[in-house]
Amino acid sequence: MADVSMIVEEAYRVNIYLDTNILVDYVGKKFPLLNRSIDYLAQCPFVKLRSSHYVLFEFTEVRKANLLWKMADPAETQPFDSKVKSTIKKEWKYNGVEYETLKGGITNTVMAELDYFRNNLGIDFDEHVLHENLVYPTSSLCLATKISREDCLVMVSCMHPDEELKLDHCLLLTRDAQYYKAVQENDADVKKVFEDNELEAPILIRTECLQDENSGTQYNLYNDTAGTNIEEFWKGLILSNIKRDVSSQYVGQTYSFGAEGVAAECIYFEMDGDDKTLQNSTGLYFIGRDLTFRTIIAGPFEYRNNGNEVSLPHSNPDFPKYSFRKEGLSPDVLAKLRVKGNLVFYNND
Repeated sequence: MADVSMIVEEAYRVNIYLDTNILVDYVGKKFPLLNRSIDYLAQCPFVKLRSSHYVLFEFTEVRKANLLWKMADPAETQPFDSKVKSTIKKEWKYNGVEYETLKGGITNTVMAELDYFRNNLGIDFDEHVLHENLVYPTSSLCLATKISREDCLVMVSCMHPDEELKLDHCLLLTRDAQYYKAVQENDADVKKVFEDNELEAPILIRTECLQDENSGTQYNLYNDTAGTNIEEFWKGLILSNIKRDVSSQYVGQTYSFGAEGVAAECIYFEMDGDDKTLQNSTGLYFIGRDLTFRTIIAGPFEYRNNGNEVSLPHSNPDFPKYSFRKEGLSPDVLAKLRVKGNLVFYNND
């Protein structure tokens, strides 16, 4: 029998770490595509949103200054640019208004925003703490590249949440163009520092220049283009990252075939992983192409290739299409698994 559930195993969840500027822009609510993106990622069971103590500290100070600017000058006669930020941080007053007079309202707002991150977006800042083992790799990264010390700490702490834990993958979302450029220009040095410290390097994604891997379409989360289906972009990115992160178990994708009779009771998939040799497994793990379901089907399976029953392991790289029929599947589950584009993985638990 199939087990259909939205409780997704850790191995099939994509880690996405939010930089300070993403959280600041999110609470600012000026960029609908950004907010739609973060809201989608927060509710997607195949994603784990992450951030850190360091980002929490940065966010608190940025919002402190931003809210002082807003409250002291509701008309926003001057933009909240680097000059205004510098002016505020010198004496913590703006437009003749002292921070002390607005402290209560600012504190309540920031604390409410942090609670929203935890309770509504599921971000637990306490999972990425500041610990001793961050010091050396962060210093090494800063010395080896043009990346600022702050951004170096974000990159390292992103992949090394605590002294005992290192992540095997993570997408790091940022808006910072200078940060992104510095990482791209120092790519080899970045990778060497992470390798020397036995860490995987994060994949940096800049939210002003997202690109669909399949269509080549580019998205900017700071341009609100009417009708933009940004959720489809994220679905594609999540699926491609799951394929990469669990590549050792990846089999291929389902395709649609057979309209009636026994053929309409079978599930079809085409192998498109690096190894097109079909192996024996205790089960198969399916992820819906729209990320709305995951299904585990227990073996054994009687596979067919090009109409012929096969023994495992079996390889036919010229025609790597297989089918099998499984008794006991509900019509709803069978219908979902016969749709084109679901991901298929071996499941040997």
